[in-house]
Amino acid sequence: MIQFCPQCGKNISNKMKFCPNCGVTLESQNSDKSETKQKNINFQTIPALNTITIIGICVFLILIFLVIIPTKTITYSIEVAYTDNETYYEKEPYVVQESYQEKVPYQTTETYTDQVPVPVSVPYQDYEYFYKTYDAGTDKYYSSIPTDCVCSSTRYNYDSDGVYGALCVQLTCQIATTVTKYRTETQQQSIQKERPVTEYRTETKTRSVTQYQDVAKTRSVIKTRIEERPLEVNWLLGFKTPYSLHLPFISG
Repeated sequence: MIQFCPQCGKNISNKMKFCPNCGVTLESQNSDKSETKQKNINFQTIPALNTITIIGICVFLILIFLVIIPTKTITYSIEVAYTDNETYYEKEPYVVQESYQEKVPYQTTETYTDQVPVPVSVPYQDYEYFYKTYDAGTDKYYSSIPTDCVCSSTRYNYDSDGVYGALCVQLTCQIATTVTKYRTETQQQSIQKERPVTEYRTETKTRSVTQYQDVAKTRSVIKTRIEERPLEVNWLLGFKTPYSLHLPFISG
């Protein structure tokens, strides 16, 4: 680029640091011109940059407003605890008088028949024997001797046949007689006796018995239920917001 020397007015290159004609230093002059030129450029650029920046900022704010600020309402389920009164049944004891039957022992006397050995005189028939002597008489004799008899005396003489010999003139005979005798025998005899015995009778008694009944009671219990609640969130990103701002073109 061609420039003019500020001292002599000659045309010189802008790359020259000294004027070849007059020798004046051209560096400060070039610097001043450059700075002046830069300032002019800057002053010309600033309005353009400010306009673009303002437009960009506005667009950014509009985008921020459209993306971040608007909200929509959604519903969510939450488990909520609450206190409720609950009815329940509890067994409680109570005492009642109950009748019952019981066998009660008592002593009494019992009559019974017992077989007891008793000595008894029992009659029986028996024979008794004794001896009796029979004489044949004068000049007589026994020609035969009966059974159970023996000749107890003899004499010698002639019998009826004229035979001389011993003749039986006396007989001794055993005679049996029937007599009633008694002997002692042991017999079983029924005898009425008494003995103490334990018997039982049924008696009705009462006793205290503990029974149980169901009693209705109430108690406070903590329960949970599912509730649907509204929540404001960002319409696009879905994060929770502390405010509500619905735009017409945003549903929800």
